[in-house]
Amino acid sequence: MNVPAAVLLAVSLTACQIPHRTVTQEIRSRWAEPVKRDANLYRIDDKLYRSEQPVAADIPVLYKSGIQTVVNLRFFDRDDDRRQIGKSGLTLINYPLLSWHITPKQIAEVLYIIEMRQQNGAVLVHCYHGADRTGLVSGMYRIIYQGRSIRDARDEMVKGPFGYHSIWINIAKLFSEEKVAEVRRHLQTLRRQNR
Repeated sequence: MNVPAAVLLAVSLTACQIPHRTVTQEIRSRWAEPVKRDANLYRIDDKLYRSEQPVAADIPVLYKSGIQTVVNLRFFDRDDDRRQIGKSGLTLINYPLLSWHITPKQIAEVLYIIEMRQQNGAVLVHCYHGADRTGLVSGMYRIIYQGRSIRDARDEMVKGPFGYHSIWINIAKLFSEEKVAEVRRHLQTLRRQNR
């Protein structure tokens, strides 16, 4: 029997869907706070913000939020930060992640960059949409620095208002005990190497 490719894709995507969990208002209240919704800009805590690709019109809000460093996770069009906000005086750091292949070591390296740059002020982490790669790094930050559960951090990425794209099931699968433990190990190694 010949099954059309589109049907197979739909079935495989459905099989990979994130298990349903009711998200209560109490859980939502612990999610990132909106700062500028049209920029998908949210405050995680006083030292970390998340957004989509910032543009020149976002600069006043970034300054007002105390952001000193922008960490760009985009793999393609990495020079957009320079074009859009390069003359702002913010420190711009590129750490490109390929959405379809992200390792715990890479996550640890991004978290270490954030940790180091937070000594100078708040950090903004972003990718193109501010949803998937940014959601992954934000969620791991929640787990490692804020003590959130893996499930809560994953739910915030997947079910929050940030625009998670369910096709990136590989990103959601990084929210496991094993992968978080790997991130922690790599982060400890980076700290030891850079004392």
